[in-house]
Amino acid sequence: MTKPATNAAGTPAAQPLRIRLRRLLMLVGGALAGSFAIHVFFLPATLTMGGMTGLASMLHHLPLLDLIPFGILIAALNLPIFLLGLFKVSRRFLRDSIIGTLTYTLIIDLSEPLWTAFHNHYLLTGTGQQTDLFLSSLLGGVVYGIGLGLMLRAGFTTGGTDILGIVIRRRWKLLSLGQIIWVLDALIIIGSAIAYRDAAGGGLALALYSAIAMFVTSKALDLVLEGFDYKRTAFVISTEPDAIAGRIMKELDRGVTALAGQGMYTGESRRTLMCVLSQEQIPHLKEIVKEADPAAFVFVMDTREVQGEGFEGSVY
Repeated sequence: MTKPATNAAGTPAAQPLRIRLRRLLMLVGGALAGSFAIHVFFLPATLTMGGMTGLASMLHHLPLLDLIPFGILIAALNLPIFLLGLFKVSRRFLRDSIIGTLTYTLIIDLSEPLWTAFHNHYLLTGTGQQTDLFLSSLLGGVVYGIGLGLMLRAGFTTGGTDILGIVIRRRWKLLSLGQIIWVLDALIIIGSAIAYRDAAGGGLALALYSAIAMFVTSKALDLVLEGFDYKRTAFVISTEPDAIAGRIMKELDRGVTALAGQGMYTGESRRTLMCVLSQEQIPHLKEIVKEADPAAFVFVMDTREVQGEGFEGSVY
């Protein structure tokens, strides 16, 4: 793994101004998108998000707590988790989580009048009826996922269950970090069913719509982090590796790596070709292999976040 750049003193070098500005724009843009989803789709429909934002959304509907600005409530819930994180997670992760959370919560509160006016003007019917719950969960999940994805791509998080998940994972290794965070979000969904049991439509229905919103959020987040244009990694095991590799490099303009391999049944040594391609190039690859060696063994895997010569790099 390449070490990060350091200066003469041996400490990490500062990022170029262009990269820092890009991270800042993505952080602010992501927070604005998240705030839009919260104030336009989630809170008016009494839907619950994941993490500390979801817990805050339930508390925000309680008497007296509804007087506290929503962003401040999120920050207050994160405070004890940040204090716990001082001793359990890396300083850089904690720093970026605090920056991300403070920016996120500040924008949530500052933009509330704007998004509330937008909701009341465009989404409320003449009788004051809210937007359909399914549409709110679907559209809110998409916008919220895009917002979180932009913040994560910029290297920031909203703290909360991320830090709590790391702490639990270090004490209880039965589940992965992703599974622990999923369990925490599931507990929040179950809690929303109880908290909103007397709400119009019933707490269970609202919890199910919230689960849909969380699912859509996760998919939208994945698309932002990994992109729409997935690449493919092809592996070719053949008796004609040179001929196939030559045609791939010439006709597809892609690099090829030869890996040493051995057939365990025959005991024969054989080179395995590995090549990363766009999905449109896979049919051409198959034609090349079939013409050079009809008996070749080929398998293709989805590949994401490809960075290097011939492919677009990371947004950072």
